[in-house]
Amino acid sequence: KQWYQRRVRGNVGLPTARYFHRAGAKIIAVIEWDGTIYNPSGIDPKELEDWKLEHGTIKGFPGATETTEDLLEGECDILLPCAKEKVITEENADRIKAKVIAEGANGPITPAADEILIKKNILVVPDIYCNSGGVTVSYFEWLKNLNHVSYGRLTFKYEFDSNKHLLQSVQSSLESRFSGKIPVTPTPEFERA
Repeated sequence: KQWYQRRVRGNVGLPTARYFHRAGAKIIAVIEWDGTIYNPSGIDPKELEDWKLEHGTIKGFPGATETTEDLLEGECDILLPCAKEKVITEENADRIKAKVIAEGANGPITPAADEILIKKNILVVPDIYCNSGGVTVSYFEWLKNLNHVSYGRLTFKYEFDSNKHLLQSVQSSLESRFSGKIPVTPTPEFERA
């Protein structure tokens, strides 16, 4: 199977490229923020990762050819938009040639584009399945931002509650063993932890 990916780095693109490659898929194109590369014989994701780590870019990668062609609309079996939302829109959806689109990014297809893709009988695997971890974290970030709560504050509350429950558990165990009220008082060090 020929496979095409948009964005090969990050938490979704690179691991997915590795999994597809190991399963025998051929990654034929990668679009990054600073360039697009193509190789109809296949791009090795490990070699590309090593190149990008050394050079800071996919440009000049010896295992592929740079192109200015819009490969989002290129021939492929599976298209995986991984990093940016709203890359497939009403304006370009009718030119998408992939048989399957797996949404690796949060919301890479607009609702209007989705309707066009349905009419073209292109299978779209939604981000909630492909990128559930990212979608879940984005949801919690959204909630955090709505409530103006910092990550440190959430961590503190979790740790405070965990410590409180731990002390209550110790106290309950002691009281049931020795039949009576036994207060358990945290040390100052325990309260700071």
